[in-house]
Amino acid sequence: MTQSQSARVWASRAFMDSSRIRLFTADPLPTGMDLGQMAELNETGERMSAEHFPKQIFAEYPDKKEKKQADLVLAAGAVVVSAICADVLRQFDLGHSSLYPIKLLQHDRKTPVEGEYFCLNIGERKDTFLRKHSPLVKEFGDKTMMMPSWLQDGDVAVSPAALEGPDLWVSPPLIRIFFLSDRLTQALRAAKMARVFGFRACRIVEAD
Repeated sequence: MTQSQSARVWASRAFMDSSRIRLFTADPLPTGMDLGQMAELNETGERMSAEHFPKQIFAEYPDKKEKKQADLVLAAGAVVVSAICADVLRQFDLGHSSLYPIKLLQHDRKTPVEGEYFCLNIGERKDTFLRKHSPLVKEFGDKTMMMPSWLQDGDVAVSPAALEGPDLWVSPPLIRIFFLSDRLTQALRAAKMARVFGFRACRIVEAD
């Protein structure tokens, strides 16, 4: 077994970070899919059209005024990114991933939350996660796998194939994590988004 020292791939722990969650709700989707199903498909790299995502979401509680949101939040089952974040993402190869406009409104369903936002559909998969070289992974009865929320640099191992193709992807059956190329990660860092994405360096491992 050899390990690459120069090339880099990053994992984001944003989906495992409870501080990313914002309390919003949404009307039923035109597809008939509930918000949980939408979130699950998005997490597994399903390519979805705009109708699979809410066009607007509403603050859940009347006594709380929602302020301008962070550059990445999890709200009403959707991955919601700011316009600035979306602009950075669009500069890279997203493959079949998409950004769909979404309006965030206060509980009165009329007053907008400050800022411009987009739903992020991660529509790319790469079969690059190396389970046997990621000893902290936990396996579930439905065959899915998950890393601990306290993920550190080097805990996730991927194959060299992760260096090829689009800059943003997931790697089922591993859930609650998405991956980014080094070039995209560095652009998001330069835009001061490292904290919200929770980047962790992956080990790139190639079997002999």
